[in-house]
Amino acid sequence: MSNFYGDNPRWFLGDVKSIDDPLELGRIQVRIHGIHSESQQDIPDSKLPYAQTVVPITQGGTNGLGNNLGIKVGAMVFGVFLDGSNSQLPLVLGSMPKFEDGSPGGLSTNQLARGTPTITKTPNATINEPKSPYAASYPNNNVYATESGHVIEIDDTKGAERIHIFHKSGTFVEMHPNGDVVTQHKNGWRSVTGDDKLHVTGEINIISDKKITMNAPEINLNNGTKGAARLDDETEGTDPPGVVGETVTSKVTKSSGSVLIGD
Repeated sequence: MSNFYGDNPRWFLGDVKSIDDPLELGRIQVRIHGIHSESQQDIPDSKLPYAQTVVPITQGGTNGLGNNLGIKVGAMVFGVFLDGSNSQLPLVLGSMPKFEDGSPGGLSTNQLARGTPTITKTPNATINEPKSPYAASYPNNNVYATESGHVIEIDDTKGAERIHIFHKSGTFVEMHPNGDVVTQHKNGWRSVTGDDKLHVTGEINIISDKKITMNAPEINLNNGTKGAARLDDETEGTDPPGVVGETVTSKVTKSSGSVLIGD
């Protein structure tokens, strides 16, 4: 057990070859420089030992309270061997930035974080949607990106502060420096199990390329202290020209405000 005490530490650098842990514990397979050759004949990637990993203390680290690692295949990592000179039980402490062949600029850091806009979004001209205020400068844009193309940005660039959540399909929500929020998505569904209220201090414009359907037991328009205008309301009117002594009913189209239908 003395090998685990730490009197004979041995550190290493290595390249991550697999994050697919059959035990689903977050272990990774690392080809360690100076111990494992690059030859797949000497030791194939599938036979590399599984290294334990150190995660931040902000993670639960106990039953049902852990999380998936952020490390990816191809990352260069730094670690130590738990068994000292025997060097059979690697422990990864963290990853290291590096230059990479085939990477834009040869760097491992995300291009969005370095100030290069790699996400293309076309503003909706029908509603005068503003374009993205992206103007990130390194190292202020904190970016988390996945292999499939999902991206989360928390950008602290002065004058261009944004929060941006982007799905690979093109769906996104972006909060602009002045507090404006722009969203864009494909089909949408929204459920509210209780009351729902909306207060807008400016104008509301709703534009639909197809029909608008409203279905409710009662729909009140201009409902307030001065009364309501309802399309199905009937009211007794005065004698129309040419009719004496008869009471007629007519549809209400105006009460405290106006209800306009058609052109």
